[in-house]
Amino acid sequence: MVKIVLASPIAVATRGEREIDIEFEGTLAALFDVVAQRYGNGFRQRILDETGSLKRFVNVYVNGEDARYLRGLDTPIARDATVDLLPAIAGG
Repeated sequence: MVKIVLASPIAVATRGEREIDIEFEGTLAALFDVVAQRYGNGFRQRILDETGSLKRFVNVYVNGEDARYLRGLDTPIARDATVDLLPAIAGG
């Protein structure tokens, strides 16, 4: 079962659910489609821009690895994967 862990600002789009377990195997993009079907298009709008790419201020980690440095939305998601969605944090 894929475990999705969402930071509070992103969990607004999942009715406050911060951990979601889904029977799934496929790509990261397809996983996001499944979550959007369950919680509505607001989830997709929260993490993807108008071109369908990950928003710059959303970090996605698949088993601890930044999805941007893997295959982005084409990253394969195994049945036992953990996907973390976190807002980017800037400091200075």
